[in-house]
Amino acid sequence: MKRKQPHPLLSPEQIHCLLSHQIISTQLPWLGGQDEVIENHLRTLCTLVMQKTRTESKIEWDHYGCGYASFVDAWFYRPTADFYITPLTCPKVHCTGLVVLLSRLSPYFVLMEANKFWDDTGDGGGYLPDFRMLDDFKNPAVIELASQVQILLEEQGLIRAYKEQLSERLPVGLEVPTILADFDEQGFTQYDALFHWED
Repeated sequence: MKRKQPHPLLSPEQIHCLLSHQIISTQLPWLGGQDEVIENHLRTLCTLVMQKTRTESKIEWDHYGCGYASFVDAWFYRPTADFYITPLTCPKVHCTGLVVLLSRLSPYFVLMEANKFWDDTGDGGGYLPDFRMLDDFKNPAVIELASQVQILLEEQGLIRAYKEQLSERLPVGLEVPTILADFDEQGFTQYDALFHWED
């Protein structure tokens, strides 16, 4: 995979825009700020990923059912033995997969590994994205898939952001309205600004 970009990622002006749900990119389809156009573009990208990598997906398009998410949470996997955590004979399917968080407000995306499970009715559960999960891969099949997906998304003009960049702390006193942050006495990070969910 490509080397990390210069650190830090976001300017103070961009951070304030993100916290106000404002676009920080001048490239299409973000230029113009039409939510429907941006979402359709992200849907097209996810379809491309599935076609090119022969994966299936579970994708959160509706802000986890409430509030506002500054990103789309896309999870890709293959229905093959190297992604299954439990045998196929079990009542519930339990798989590992590749998480791709796609920013709604910019061309940035991040990668991580996480598990999901579900039964025949579709009921199930899994993860909520967490800063500590960034760039942390253990399964060789997910590592290979991450490399393939990164290339595809970058060919379409998206930019991968890395944990090292997004660990930059926000100015003291600046708060992010998110329920995903692992907030501590050191404050919020650029990851929180870029990928937040307000319930």
